[in-house]
Order: sequence, then structure tokens, then C-alpha cells
Amino acid sequence: MDEKSIYILKKLYEDEFVSGESLANELKISRMAVNKRIKSLQQMGFSVASYKKKGYQLVDRDIIRLWQVKDFISSSNLFSDFLYFPQIDSTNSYIKENQQKLVSGTVVYAERQSAGRGRLGRSWVDLEKGIKMSIFLKLGLLDIEKVVPLTLFTGLVVNRVLRRYNVHSFIKWSNDIILNNKKVCGILTELSGELEGSASIIIGMGLNVNCEKIPDEIAEIATSLKKETGSHFDRTDLLIEILKEFESEFENFKNHGFLHFRDEYKSFCINLGKEIVINGTQRAFCKDIGQNGELIVEMDGRIQKIQSGEVTIRW
Repeated sequence: MDEKSIYILKKLYEDEFVSGESLANELKISRMAVNKRIKSLQQMGFSVASYKKKGYQLVDRDIIRLWQVKDFISSSNLFSDFLYFPQIDSTNSYIKENQQKLVSGTVVYAERQSAGRGRLGRSWVDLEKGIKMSIFLKLGLLDIEKVVPLTLFTGLVVNRVLRRYNVHSFIKWSNDIILNNKKVCGILTELSGELEGSASIIIGMGLNVNCEKIPDEIAEIATSLKKETGSHFDRTDLLIEILKEFESEFENFKNHGFLHFRDEYKSFCINLGKEIVINGTQRAFCKDIGQNGELIVEMDGRIQKIQSGEVTIRW
């Protein structure tokens, strides 16, 4: 989307009605060029209506305000670019397919995902009015012990932000944010490159925000912020707050690893002190979170460290 289209979207958001003539004069383009950009916005999924003698109106105002996100990105020391797609197969997949031409710190956002993925290759059920994005970082030389718990760090960042919005959320090791015993956010971290050399990492997240109707097939295990709290959330503010919190703590993570955040993570981790099932078959008792984010469990009479795998809680 070019700068003129973003300007038109901004004017539509700020005013109830905007005339094509005023847009043409402000942008110093023809009315035909304005109309072309309006059609382009409509094709991208923005609900723009046209009324005689009134002008254009943005009907659905629950949008990502691209101008505000780009303003934040331009002032960031970590993030460098923001790519917006109305629909894409998967933001993680897009980065993997295009990482050679993307700069470190690129954030890829999609309003809808047609082939989103969860852990272990599971499909992600796409809900409207959420936040679906991936962060691409070229980390250079980075100890693998710091790469592995990056998922946990990201979960803590998201949970911190939600708590500021008075959302009583928790973290389920290793990659879910839980609200009222249901999943409200999933995080998928993927590593590419040599573990002992230059590494690139993709951190994908899907946060269910303003969706009111949860599909029947996931209604027992998934939810949204709006469904649980009854409140409407400003998705743009939420998105920017997550990126800000990630950036503000990322140096601490790089310098000190997960250990710097372990106590806070433990305070929100719902696995601790509960019986769990690992990979669908092995029962264990969750006792602690290790220095590098591993799950410390008692299983078959022995203390063991779990660094990966599917963990469910026996409520």
C-alpha cells in the first residue's frame, strides 16, 4: 500500500465522511486516482462506502491503523519495516520464503491467514479481528540456549501487555496464553541458519482479540479477549504495545537469557504444581521451570527436564 492510500485510509478513519474532491486537492492527484485507491482499499478488505453528496465513509472502524504502526516502526531501534497483507497463507511461511530479501526487524502482519500453523504442524483456526503477525530477526551469533526459550520470552511479553489491559491471563508452557482455561494466543518460533553460527529466527503469534463467535470445533478450547471480558479492544494499540514491550526487554534477553525472566514467568505459569501429560501418553507432575526455560517434572519416580514436546494439563 503506497503512502497516498495510507493517507486516504487515515482521513477516512478520522472523519465521518470524506469527499473525493477534498482528497484529490490534498494529495494533488486526480479524482480518478482517488477512486482507484478507494477501490484498492475495498479490495484489501476495508469497508469503504460511497454516498452521493456526502463522500466516502469507513463503515467498519475496527482496523489496524497502518500510519500509527509505521510511525512506531520508524522510531524503533529493533524493528525496521512493517508489511501489511489483507490475507496471506501464513506470516511465518511468507518470511521463510522471502527472508533473503527481508531486513532484520521486519514485522509481517495479516488480517486473515488461510494456512496458519501451530506447533507440531497443526493448522491454526483463523478468527476475524485478531492480531496475526510474525517478527523476523537476524540474530547473528547467539547461543542456542538463548534461542530455545525465546518462545517463552515472547509469551511473557504478551501476557504482560494483556495484564496491563486488566486481562487475567496466564501462560501455559511453552507457547500458549490462557484466559479462563481457554487458549487466547499461540506463539510459534522457528529457527533457520546454523545454530552455532549466524541464525535467523521467526516469531509468529496469533492473538484472538475482538472475535465474538468462536467456531464450534474449537469453542471448548479457544476463546477471544472480547468474548471473555465483554470489552472491545483497540487492536492497533495492543499490537504496538506488544512490539514496544518486546523491544524494551529484548536486550535483557540477549544479554542474560531466560534466567532474567524466570521468576516472573513462573508467577504466571499454570503448569506448575499440576499433573500434566507429555506428548499425549506420559503422565508427570510439574515441579519447576529451569534456568533455560525447560520444564522440570517428576516422572516415573525421577526428576527430568523437558525441553520440547506437547504438554497438556490434567485439570
